[in-house]
Amino acid sequence: MDEYKKSSTILYVEDEEKIREGYSKPILRCAKELIIASNGEEGLELFKKHNPDIIVTDIRMPKMNGIDMVRAIKEINPNVRVIFTTAHSESEYLFNALELHADSYLLKPVSSKLLKEKILTLSKTISLEKLSRRQQKRIEEQEKLLQNIINTEKNISIVTNFERISFANNSFLEFFDIENIDGFYEKYKCGMDMFNEEDNFLHKGLLTEDRDYIDTKDLGRRFYELVQNTDEAKRVVSLTDRNLEPKYFFINISLMDEEKDLYLLCLTNITGITIQKADALKKAYTDQLTGAYNRNKFKEVLKHEMAKCKRYDYYKLSFAMFDIDHFKRFNDEYGHLVGDEILKMLVKKVKNNIRETDLLVRWGGEEFIIIFEGVDISAAVKASNTLREKVEKVRHTTAGEITVSFGVTQYQKGDDEEKILQRCDEALYLAKNGGRNCVRYVLRNEK
Repeated sequence: MDEYKKSSTILYVEDEEKIREGYSKPILRCAKELIIASNGEEGLELFKKHNPDIIVTDIRMPKMNGIDMVRAIKEINPNVRVIFTTAHSESEYLFNALELHADSYLLKPVSSKLLKEKILTLSKTISLEKLSRRQQKRIEEQEKLLQNIINTEKNISIVTNFERISFANNSFLEFFDIENIDGFYEKYKCGMDMFNEEDNFLHKGLLTEDRDYIDTKDLGRRFYELVQNTDEAKRVVSLTDRNLEPKYFFINISLMDEEKDLYLLCLTNITGITIQKADALKKAYTDQLTGAYNRNKFKEVLKHEMAKCKRYDYYKLSFAMFDIDHFKRFNDEYGHLVGDEILKMLVKKVKNNIRETDLLVRWGGEEFIIIFEGVDISAAVKASNTLREKVEKVRHTTAGEITVSFGVTQYQKGDDEEKILQRCDEALYLAKNGGRNCVRYVLRNEK
């Protein structure tokens, strides 16, 4: 313990001059600084002035005894270290000394070696405590600095295991209009629930697509893997803000503590960019006149749906091609403006009577295609007949009644886009030759 020599400031209080002189030298060898007092009152004033680390004091002294001095000092600094020196005859003070939680009691005559050991032991303890306090202070300062930096960030930052959130910055609290993290759980069951289950965005539903159950302890790891395995440009989530409006964020996720499954999530608001991108995609995928999708969207969805058919034998996919009966006559008799109005009326009627998962595409002119996801040909024929009947009831103020003819088919193993469209066209031709305003289907290509 010699490395702790001269690391502490020591106040030595002793009223007997010879004893004081005799122990001052060995104490000084252990001290960074030695302060000497001859009685309790002097010792108390010197403590106030120098604030030493260790007090070595006699108990019985004139003016103010060691017990009363230490009691007064403890009111100033409860953690100061104290070594009492006492004679056998001073045992009546022992109970009071014990109450003051002194660090050591040495009987006179005190062994210089033992006194030195006691001082060095206390010096080591004090040094380690000071180091610990400095380190803790640095940690607290760093945490405070980090907290201030994070709280001034406009980006949302949270630490979570995806079941509970252990830290959230001010941007998070402001976004959800809550005072603290507990307020979040009044709206959501777990941290993962904040992500809206929207198409083209990352969310919990993507983790359970092929599983009926997922352990919440596994949630964080699987979502972390989902984000990491997603193309960086597509690492986007949707959250609902305090005004119940969807906002879009780029998500960055880091593993902080593998043992505790803690992750740091940073969310950067890209709502403006996302909306602009959505508008651009809408223009790229939408027929400007009718609002139906166009061939670009058809090809993209067809590719995705055919991949599902190839992956899952049970998955069904059907198509209906339809057009307006005698549409050329409408244009010739009433003009193209009326023809455009009829096209828009038709699309509106069909859109209102198909499922959200079905895709309506304007193929060209007055010709349209519907992709029926997860539906076999019998269901597609039934749905087409229902649409035909709905359209038949539509009346244009100038042109009057509108009817449509349908050609239906179902995806078959080995199909490509050309074969599917060929069968739809064949079925539509049968409907036209069958008197129009009817539904026909072809299940296999004619050889």
